[in-house]
Amino acid sequence: MVVGVLIVWIRQSALESKFLADNLNKSVWIKAIIRNDPVLRDGQVFGSSKGADKYSVLISLIQVNDLKVNLPARLIFNTDNRLQMDQVIKTQVRLIETRERKVAALALTKDSITILSPPRTIFKITEIIRDKLRSHSDGSIAASLIPGLVLGDTSLQSNQFKNQMQGIGLSHLTAVSGANFVLVASSILWILQFIIKKNQYRLIIVSLILFLFIFLVRPTPSVLRAAAMTSVVLIARYRGETSRGIASLGAAITFLILIDPFQAIDPGFALSVLATAGILLLSPLLEIKLQKLIKSKLLIEVVAIPVSATILCLPIILLLSNEISLATIPANILVAPVIGPITILGFLSAILSPLLPTIGFLLFSIATYFAKYIVLISGAMDKFPSLHFNEARVYVLVFILFALLVLKRRGNIAIVMIFVIIVQLVFSEISWPGKNWQVVNCDVGQGDAMVVNLGQNSAIVIDTGPDSKLIDDCLTELKITKIPLLILTHFHADHVGGITGVLKNRSIRQVWISNLHQPETSYSESIKALQNISVRTVNMGETYTFTKDDTEIKILWPTSVTENFTQLPGDGSKINNSSIAILLRTKNYSLFSAGDIEPEVQELISKSGLLSDVDILKVSHHGSAYQYLPMIDLLKPEIALISVGAKNSYGHPDLEFIRELEKRSISVWRTDLSGGISVAPRNKIRATGKEWWKIRWG
Repeated sequence: MVVGVLIVWIRQSALESKFLADNLNKSVWIKAIIRNDPVLRDGQVFGSSKGADKYSVLISLIQVNDLKVNLPARLIFNTDNRLQMDQVIKTQVRLIETRERKVAALALTKDSITILSPPRTIFKITEIIRDKLRSHSDGSIAASLIPGLVLGDTSLQSNQFKNQMQGIGLSHLTAVSGANFVLVASSILWILQFIIKKNQYRLIIVSLILFLFIFLVRPTPSVLRAAAMTSVVLIARYRGETSRGIASLGAAITFLILIDPFQAIDPGFALSVLATAGILLLSPLLEIKLQKLIKSKLLIEVVAIPVSATILCLPIILLLSNEISLATIPANILVAPVIGPITILGFLSAILSPLLPTIGFLLFSIATYFAKYIVLISGAMDKFPSLHFNEARVYVLVFILFALLVLKRRGNIAIVMIFVIIVQLVFSEISWPGKNWQVVNCDVGQGDAMVVNLGQNSAIVIDTGPDSKLIDDCLTELKITKIPLLILTHFHADHVGGITGVLKNRSIRQVWISNLHQPETSYSESIKALQNISVRTVNMGETYTFTKDDTEIKILWPTSVTENFTQLPGDGSKINNSSIAILLRTKNYSLFSAGDIEPEVQELISKSGLLSDVDILKVSHHGSAYQYLPMIDLLKPEIALISVGAKNSYGHPDLEFIRELEKRSISVWRTDLSGGISVAPRNKIRATGKEWWKIRWG
């Protein structure tokens, strides 16, 4: 009967999805229920422009125009709207297709949102508790961690710290999981053993508290999964029967998939299952080992539970991110002892704060001291390198094969596999960028970022690309800590959007900018990030010399007066043609770089008399079709570097233009095909490569 109902439900969902598909890219009126807390997302970079920051929230569509439906979707809305979980809303949206598998569509709204009904009482109460917990924060990084570790509330954390936690594999700590539930349940059971004798009554009380805890951390699908998995663990651990726990896990998986079949393709579901399996299978073994070192049963569980959950989740984490930091396992082991105290103290603080705010604040303050330890570990481990995989699925299969070989006691084959991987890592470290690299074009997707080596961990950086993490990763791999000069050719987002990544843990002496301060948003954000750094507007005809390696830079464009040019299709010819164009010469090589200048400016520079032969051409505007070939003939480069994103929507680079370069016997290198590109003496090229089998430090 259940299966029959399920089949009917799936069929109905499919029919509704067909209706939704017919309304894609159309404006419709929707009614919906808010299913989680809105999350503020940074505006996305689309080519040269950066969108405004928006809120993102999961919703359940209950009506589209006049048709009643029951479909999950994601709503993106402006920051001037304020929404809460469990509200019923009405608004006009544009439905678009999404790659997010757990929702049927993406709903974009620019209009105001009408709230039809407020949240139910239990959500109002839990929101008060969450607000009280947040109010204890003093604004420090450690204090901002507490709501995340306890309730999954990351609203106080900066994006920079979130990225740092994600990079070293600690971001799962702020996603409420089965481990959180088990820690809360274990601590309450431990306390109740001194008050209530019968195990049956203790389990009933814990079940009621966990039911309330579900609403406190929000009854999202991931939290409901965590609660179900916790029930499995409690059955196993407090009956002392691991085999029954495994059977219960299988039953829970089946039950959850029957309720929502689409969870089977949700990575979060896989992580939840693996974390629970780790607690069931590995935690008892780890606890036996820890008993020799630790006497307290509660403390043993506090350490064993998160470590066991993390170990089994590593393959999925790798599959999702295509990289894994060498710090992930040691970082998780090092922070494991404080996760339990923070979770327990934070939970008690949240519960007591509305009634006894002084005690709640005291507990929060104690938890903050433990959180400072996590911040310390995160900062130290952030300097560790990570392994980057071009095709993570291959290495997940290798990981599984290696585990099977170890279990089957085929150690010789396993050793050969490890040896092959180590050889490739050593080769990649030696081969790129090379000890004597001169110029590197970083792989930053659809954007520009170039690094000119000055020696002794010092470099000139030309543009930052659109993504702060990508440019930071590139500069870290190049071991650049000092930047005497940062050139921002113009203020399109694909050239300056990653500026905070350049600033991270690096000293910058001076910044050059163009005389056109548009787009205004990108300009103001860049200048704000560059506070306390010398910023200078440069103009055509100026020359500067760096004593290191006798590096000379001539400014070939722009002029001191902003000019008007023909508006070509694309992102804005006026701004593109304000780009700083330079001719850089050292005793070993020469380089021409000019941002996104278009044919009219390229022609003016060609007729200025300032151009001469160069070794390296940084192709303007990502290799677009808008090029002035006589300028190429004047420059006569041996190498042309094109910084471009794979499968971009602009059609960059233009294949006809590339054929023109090749006709002139110019060696063309593209970041979309080759990854990061390094140029060494005698114009020797090295590339990180994007072959599926490659593994390298990242």
